[in-house]
Amino acid sequence: MTVQYKALTALQEEPVFLQAEIPAGDKPFCGFSTTDGRYFPAQILPCGTVCVIITAAEGEELSLAPVYGNMNSITCQVEEAESRLTIAVGGKAVAGYCWDTALYKPYFGPLTDDEGNMFTRLDFTAKEHPHHRSIFVAVGDVNGVDLWNEPADCGIIRTEKIENVISGAALASFTVTNLWTDHDEKPLLHETTRYTMYNQSQSCRMLDMEITFTADCGKVEFGPTKEAGPLGIRMRDELRADKGSGVITNSRGGHGESECWSKEAEWCDYAGTIDAGYFGITAYDHIENERYPTTWHVRDYGLFAANNLHFKGGLTIEEGATLTYRFRILLRRDEMSMEELEKRYQRYIAGDK
Repeated sequence: MTVQYKALTALQEEPVFLQAEIPAGDKPFCGFSTTDGRYFPAQILPCGTVCVIITAAEGEELSLAPVYGNMNSITCQVEEAESRLTIAVGGKAVAGYCWDTALYKPYFGPLTDDEGNMFTRLDFTAKEHPHHRSIFVAVGDVNGVDLWNEPADCGIIRTEKIENVISGAALASFTVTNLWTDHDEKPLLHETTRYTMYNQSQSCRMLDMEITFTADCGKVEFGPTKEAGPLGIRMRDELRADKGSGVITNSRGGHGESECWSKEAEWCDYAGTIDAGYFGITAYDHIENERYPTTWHVRDYGLFAANNLHFKGGLTIEEGATLTYRFRILLRRDEMSMEELEKRYQRYIAGDK
């Protein structure tokens, strides 16, 4: 049997989600082949949908034949003894999640290319904003408690469980549940975040994040704080805009901190060239997010955060209610024009449409 798919837009290693019945084989299903010999990694997700990483021209019609075997895959390895989960692509570690209780909050990182060169900063000796660790979820005013900075009386974020760990030919994914408390460990809320990375080359590798806050410990007030995300990213020092090669741009044509900080934009990009080559991070805001499009707390010194709270005012999550944010982050070793970044953004917000 074959699966028919028509690419409505040009795709370059893009995740596509199909409804298809894949026949069982002697070996595990690992992807699709085309009549001209191309191979696209794919896997069946627990919900029954098939995720496939496709490269195709706009309008191209593909006949996809299932492939079985042990091909290059992306894996999640949970190392409970070290309070760490590692994501590897083709056997090379490129990302991870750490919930070390010696720290006040967990972080996602380090984020590297296939050779181990870092996109983000993860420096435990840093004196300047030491709480900026790679990628993190945080808010600086939750019922008056600071869970962004780390003063002596700061709030604490603790990982309670990691579940729904998935590895396969197309993607790796896992869900963390974190309890946010004040410094005396009085519960404030729960945060549940789903992290998904795809089996793509390092030219452009994607991380999807779905962050849900649940007010199950009473009403939650997020104050109008500058120290907030919920998405926080810290660029490596060589990619800073003030002391390194980094350049900040956004989807509205803004250039530099002065034109991007506090400004609304569908996406923002921070990129530059270092000794190891070109490195860029692009963050996409989802069209269904609260107060879309987000405003950006992006600074020359390397902070890169989506923040509506400081620029648009605080918000309330009523007791028992939830608030969900979705973001896609591109980790790029290839330079891309604004037009290409915008096309990938449109594909992201279109989903399976």
